[in-house]
Amino acid sequence: MPPKGRTTRRQSQPRSLGGTRQRLGRRLGREPYYTVAERTADRLRLVSRPALNRVAALRLLVGGGGLVVVALVVAVSGLISAATGAGFAVASLAAVVAGLFGLLGYQRVVGGYAILTTYNRILCDREAATITFHQGSNVGVERTQVLAFNQISELRLQRQALATGWPLPQVRPIIALELGVGAERWVVDSATDPEALRPTAEALSALLQRAFARET
Repeated sequence: MPPKGRTTRRQSQPRSLGGTRQRLGRRLGREPYYTVAERTADRLRLVSRPALNRVAALRLLVGGGGLVVVALVVAVSGLISAATGAGFAVASLAAVVAGLFGLLGYQRVVGGYAILTTYNRILCDREAATITFHQGSNVGVERTQVLAFNQISELRLQRQALATGWPLPQVRPIIALELGVGAERWVVDSATDPEALRPTAEALSALLQRAFARET
């Protein structure tokens, strides 16, 4: 038996992702996704605003829940049809259709819950000369991706077009705070109002000791 007061649960270790293509934290939106949680001469920590995930998450949760309800209705209808003498074929078909709807619904519910509980952090450390992107949720293990300062070729505020809204998306101009990594562009944050990005942009520029490249 384990010693009293000690837990037997094994903590999941973060999974590190490699490569020069951004795989974590890439999110474009009309409002800044990150806030400055810590800023010193050698360290900058940005944390995400989980509330901005809520709309997309609830859309999946509601849609998935609806599919699960449809699956239950189809399954019950098949059982009733079989009991009233409609035959085994009808019940089998109903079971297949119910299983398909149930699986799709379950996947959407799990996906929605994962988005709802997703958190992101960006840690810039001058002493280590790295920027570490963290992403995790209550579903799966936390993932990290590390970018070295010497991989960064430029710091840029870039105009982009973003389609937002549902069910009829509208294209709106935004400003994206980006890091140039060779031919790749790593998105740090974005907003429609450049002033909303100022705290993050100025803090990142100061820590990296880089001026912003001119917009092309």
